[in-house]
Amino acid sequence: MINKIINIFFSKVYYKMIFNGFGKNSLIKGKVWLTNPENITIGNSCQIGPLCRLETFPNYANEKSFPKLIIGDKTSIQHAVHIYCKESVVIGEGCLIASGCMITDNNHGTDPIGDHYVNQPLNSRPTIIEDDVWLGENVCVLAGSKIGKRSIVRSNSVVIGLIPSYSIVSGNPAIIIKKYNFETNIWEKV
Repeated sequence: MINKIINIFFSKVYYKMIFNGFGKNSLIKGKVWLTNPENITIGNSCQIGPLCRLETFPNYANEKSFPKLIIGDKTSIQHAVHIYCKESVVIGEGCLIASGCMITDNNHGTDPIGDHYVNQPLNSRPTIIEDDVWLGENVCVLAGSKIGKRSIVRSNSVVIGLIPSYSIVSGNPAIIIKKYNFETNIWEKV
């Protein structure tokens, strides 16, 4: 029991040293893959599941940038979620991100006659997930997407572009299937 407490204590001290910010009562459950964590801010009372990858790329293919990956207070990120950032990924407060999701603000260059794709500069556009969003399992949120508050993205969907607040979306690409009606207080088919 004492070893477990010591390991937890040192983990929290360690995380506060390596992240740009690591909020009070936040917890990383198990092993995670971190790349340049000094560009990552984790809010208060967050939970990060095991086998997650949180990555920022301030220098990729000799191109410098100033990435910021921000995870808001009380957000829960389940196991094996991959978030990678070249410019800006902002996840709001109270979000629920299910297992296997991928969230990014970038993509490799696509010049077919240039260098290998892996060596081409990253193209990026900020990605925003507003407060209280629920991403189902294996959702992909691609560069430049914005998901409005209180929206739900069904499992295995691919988000490209703008999802309005209070929407339920599904598919590849994700389309709106329901919107919340504040007059009737129910989710209505679109």
